Amino acid sequence: MVITHRLDTVAVVLHRRTFAISACVAMAVLVAPLGTPPATAAANAPALQWRSCGSGFECSTLSVPVDWSQPAGPHVALAVARHPAEDPSQRLGSLVINFGGPGDPGAESLRQGVSNFPAVIQQRFDLVSFDPRGTGQSRPIACVDDATYDRALAADPIPQNVQQLLSFYAGTNGPVDLVQACINRQGPWLADVGTRNTARDLEALRVALGERTLNFLGYSYGTVLGAVYAQMYPNRIGAMVLDGAVNLSSTAASELHDNAAGFEQALDAFLADCAARTSCAFHENGNPRAALLALQQRFETGYTVPVFDGRQAGATLFYLALAGGLYDRKTGWPFLAKSLAAAEHGSGDGIAELADTLTGRDPSGHYDDLQEALATIRCDDRHDPLVSFAQYVATYEQYSQEFPIFGGFLASSPLGCDPRLPVPPAAEQVGNVRVTAAPPILIVGTTGDPATPYAGAVDLQSRLRRSRLLTLVSTEHAGYGKGIPCVDSNVDNYLLTRRLPPVGLRCQP
Repeated sequence: MVITHRLDTVAVVLHRRTFAISACVAMAVLVAPLGTPPATAAANAPALQWRSCGSGFECSTLSVPVDWSQPAGPHVALAVARHPAEDPSQRLGSLVINFGGPGDPGAESLRQGVSNFPAVIQQRFDLVSFDPRGTGQSRPIACVDDATYDRALAADPIPQNVQQLLSFYAGTNGPVDLVQACINRQGPWLADVGTRNTARDLEALRVALGERTLNFLGYSYGTVLGAVYAQMYPNRIGAMVLDGAVNLSSTAASELHDNAAGFEQALDAFLADCAARTSCAFHENGNPRAALLALQQRFETGYTVPVFDGRQAGATLFYLALAGGLYDRKTGWPFLAKSLAAAEHGSGDGIAELADTLTGRDPSGHYDDLQEALATIRCDDRHDPLVSFAQYVATYEQYSQEFPIFGGFLASSPLGCDPRLPVPPAAEQVGNVRVTAAPPILIVGTTGDPATPYAGAVDLQSRLRRSRLLTLVSTEHAGYGKGIPCVDSNVDNYLLTRRLPPVGLRCQP
């Protein structure tokens, strides 16, 4: 994690690639064998009008067309935030950051953790982020209220019999039909929030910032946005860093399998580390795996633990907490161990805190609509048909056996997009991204990344001509901004000078 997201106790999941809770529409991956349409030029966006919004930040809004093919039609206002360069005399320009999701509200995420970026980057760049269309304060895809989300997250996340499998497949297992709620509230807007439109918005932001070229840092889903922007605007790139790459060659099925394998392997590494150290809070006499399996069984049979804010943490928050803790080795693992030990003894505070970073729940109990945006954006980018019930059941049974901790949880939602959702034109889907004319782009890949496995970074390098891959040998999601000297120094040098690190460089944490 680059920075702490809403928490002071553990750095988890700012560049989020988030699980969908079972009440949400099933998600698809981001590549389709389609031709790529010509880029629509960004409007001549006027300069942004900045206002102080506290703690050294400035905020603004950027007005962009809802439909870029109709620039004179309805517009949407995008929330933008920046932290001006701390050494104006040495300022190099703006660095625009996307923290992932898709759906992370970047303007808020930047405010939460700007201090975790390397000091030299804070000194030399205006750090800028924005809430992409459909997220945060940019006409968010808000479909249900906070109380409904709390009820959804309190529901059983794993089907136990044929009747429950049918309800999970139909999306009726939770307290609300989230797809229908989104359609009722958002209508055609659901088809306008795909990555190609966001790339056009990003180009308009570059113009409004007054930058000749775009300097961009994208984490997780932000690597998709960066790659699509590079395809559409190859001559507008200054420096671009893509960290924790989504695998653009994956199918929906292979991505699900890779995610399940990635989280299961990261969990194995966490448990092995905990077993080897008596100081680990979940050491459990050298057998934390047995203790975890026992705790999992308790949660799956109805165990709940109280949370300080009045909630009861059950099985869904347990699985989300496991995932949240695995995103970051340095701080996430110790906090996860403490949270599991506390849950064994009747306290849900830690697992709720970890789960909240993934669901976007703040201390006031408000959710940031990431789940709705994530599912919708991904189906705009690739509208895979919903799998049959028989295929869903077969996948669920396979994953429950193959991945004993995460398999059933991850496979509880069927692959594909709900047929009720509005569908963007085929040319607006992501398609087969290839870039040949852009300047050299730096890719950072972590060998044991549980959320976006390393194969995605290798694949992305093959798609972006002249790109360079920096490898972090570790088990966590993404690598830059975590205080790992080898990674930070090489990325910093590239951002400052455009000089790529040596070919084949492998860093250790």
